[in-house]
Formats: sequence, structure tokens, C-alpha cells
Amino acid sequence: PQSISNHLRRGVRLCNIELRLEMGKGSNASKIARARADAAKRKASEGKGGGGKAGMIARKGGLDQEAAIAASKREREEKMRLRAEKAAKLKKMEDKKRKEREKRIAETEGGKAASAKTYPPSKFIRSSLEKFYSENCPDKLGNLDKIMEKFTGKWGKLEAGLRKAYKDKAPDFCKLYATSDKN
Repeated sequence: PQSISNHLRRGVRLCNIELRLEMGKGSNASKIARARADAAKRKASEGKGGGGKAGMIARKGGLDQEAAIAASKREREEKMRLRAEKAAKLKKMEDKKRKEREKRIAETEGGKAASAKTYPPSKFIRSSLEKFYSENCPDKLGNLDKIMEKFTGKWGKLEAGLRKAYKDKAPDFCKLYATSDKN
């Protein structure tokens, strides 16, 4: 197999050399392109068709070149249409999944939907938490620094935990901040 492929390569090289010699000295790109175009025209006029899929269809089916090109074009358009339909269907499914996911998050307490809220400054949250713990669970006032450190930037999780433990008594930091003097 290796020797056959080497012979074929040599044959192609020889054909290219003969073509260059036929056209004159040097390897002028325009002359080569013209020679290739002439060879393709000769093939088409002999009824063999050109290269590519259209030429193959013309050779196998006995169709003329124009009909083969038209058939190939229709086939490409059909493939493009099917791809577009598939892409639209995938986009529709992804949108549906995204909406369902957003709905679940919005329904979940303390989820990402809660963290999307704009929370008040940490000083205000600390004072609100201190007031809440002094009224409801004075034992946890000693852990206030650890709680603030643990939940800094995760105020939605803190609120969700407080709601779970204290039900309706739990503070809503955003509502408290909105109704306060903000000082």
C-alpha cells in the first residue's frame, strides 16, 4: 500500500510539472488557475461533470450539470432549514428550563432570588440582629461577631435561617431598613 501511494504522489507531481512546462517557464498562479479552469470545462463538456457533489450526481444519475447543481442546492437548503428548526427547538427548551429554574428559585426562601435583593449596610444589619437577639434569644449575643463574619454578603441565607428558627418573629432586614431613619 505504501509503494502504491508513493507512485500516485509521484504521478501527481509529474502531472503538475508537465502542466507547468506546457504553460511556459515559472509557476504563474493565473496561468495555473486558467489551466485548471480549462480542464474543468473540458470535463463538463465531455458529460463527466465537474468536481464536488454536483459533478458526482451528474456522473451517477446521468443528469445534466445544471440539474445536478440545482438538486445539490435544494439538498443544502433542506439541511439548513432542518438545522434552523432544531436550533429553534433547543432554544425554546432552554428558555422553558431557565424560566422553571427561576420560578423554583423565587419560590425557595433564602435562595438566589433573596440574595438578588439589595441589602442594607452591614452596620444596620448588625444593630438589627443585636436588637432581635436581645429580645428573642439573649444567649446568642455573645456569638454575634461570629454570625456576622459567617454571613457577611450572604444576608439572604441568614434571613432564611432566622425564619426557619423563629418563624414570624424573624427580621426582614430590607423592610426594617426601608422603614428606619437610615442613620
